[in-house]
Amino acid sequence: MSTRGTTKEAILNVSINLFNKYGFDQVTINQICKEINVTKTAFYYHFKSKDELITGFFSFDNMISNDDLLDILSVSDYADQAMKAMEIYVKHSVRLGVEMTKENYRVHLRNQILPLDKSKSSLLGNIIPTLIQRAKDEGQIKNPASAEDLLDSMCNIANGIILNWAIMGGSFDILEETRKRFEILLVVKEK
Repeated sequence: MSTRGTTKEAILNVSINLFNKYGFDQVTINQICKEINVTKTAFYYHFKSKDELITGFFSFDNMISNDDLLDILSVSDYADQAMKAMEIYVKHSVRLGVEMTKENYRVHLRNQILPLDKSKSSLLGNIIPTLIQRAKDEGQIKNPASAEDLLDSMCNIANGIILNWAIMGGSFDILEETRKRFEILLVVKEK
């Protein structure tokens, strides 16, 4: 990995730790830079602001691990693969916690951008719609809507459930609720 990539990754990792420990509003860019011994110039090379750090944490393509990919590929059912791929975002929110998830939605609301943006993710923009279409072709999804409309609905459902989970202080099983709502939407064929 290049030094540039290493620095960006270090900034992200240290920031998440500091935000979780002290709270987003209490942490300064100076603290982040001091913690990893980089200049403010280096910080601003990678991120314009603390808000951009939040967006980086929740970037869909940045959150996919090898384990996530193996989990998706562990099932042969296309509908299940599509749901598992969408659940990556939900799992990531759980890993980062309620407070970071609230910050993520605050940033997106203030900047009027969607948290799950298909144009910024190959998984959301290309792979999941293809999986949904294949599931429809195989009769695994009974909902007659187009793959694109189903993906848009899945994104809206995921955003709604995650936001509700954050507002409720993480008081329910977000993965179980998300899976249930996806299955209702897709009218998944009984196995």
